[in-house]
Amino acid sequence: MRYEPFAIHNWIISSRMSLETSVLYETSEITQSGDVSKKRDFNFVKPKIDFRYDLTPALQVRGTIEKVVQQLSFSDFVAATDNQDEDSNVQVGNENLRQEWYWNYELNSEYRLPNDIGVVSGRLYYEDWHDRIERLDVSISETNLQSANGNIGDGEKYGLDLNSSIRLRMFDMPNMLVTASVSLEDSKIIDPFLGIERRMLFSYRGRTSMGFRHDLPNLNLNYGLNWMNMFDGGRERYDIDDIELSGGDPFWSVFVEWVGFSNLTFRLDANRIVSAGEFCRERQRFVGRISAGILEEIEDQCSSSGPTVSLRVSGTF
Repeated sequence: MRYEPFAIHNWIISSRMSLETSVLYETSEITQSGDVSKKRDFNFVKPKIDFRYDLTPALQVRGTIEKVVQQLSFSDFVAATDNQDEDSNVQVGNENLRQEWYWNYELNSEYRLPNDIGVVSGRLYYEDWHDRIERLDVSISETNLQSANGNIGDGEKYGLDLNSSIRLRMFDMPNMLVTASVSLEDSKIIDPFLGIERRMLFSYRGRTSMGFRHDLPNLNLNYGLNWMNMFDGGRERYDIDDIELSGGDPFWSVFVEWVGFSNLTFRLDANRIVSAGEFCRERQRFVGRISAGILEEIEDQCSSSGPTVSLRVSGTF
């Protein structure tokens, strides 16, 4: 059960500056029953400050400071099995989890290009994490090693996002919209199994994406292409007795959309048409804990769903 009363205040300082402040109070109660019976209360004050300043009519900057509290997942409390690991025993739950939370500091900027041909934006952020939830050693004996999601400590995450959306009016193609983005990210936390500094779980190094959309109003037709690629390397998952590394191919998709008779919209999508979109994982298994450093075997697994084509028809009846 969770309650969240809040208050928001907006202050228009001038025609070019505005300030929004808010505070949210979260109070919750978690009751567990079964093998473990327990009731716990949580209370958080979550303030936020958002300042906006228009340097020019085309250039805006915004600074934000906010406390973010993540919610707990029921699956972390109960036992489960890993259907992708035939050698794994049942994974135990953790009845003592606390919510992970972080302070978010970010600076955003947006520039509208002349003649309304597009927008370029950027975001620089830093996250100060507390009570981070990742895998933790909960073994009760040396003959039965067990790990579970638990609060492993504090960490940091920081990154940069750049986005652009431009219409090709300069090439006499006003109906052609080109988009591109790049994201860079890094993080650090102390691993509870090895005591080393590493990236946070599910924290990627970055990604890039590009695409275009071409509208043909006289034909009631538009088509486009999108491409996205994650930076491989550094995406590692540490557990009590194994380490996983993962990576994948770029993702491609194209579409054609036509508004036809009776205002019906026909959309043809094709995904993974250039490459198979293969995703690969390497799992390093160790004898006992990974801290012992005794490598037992290396598993390689790659999978792909292959190309897909779909046709959707939609309308208002």
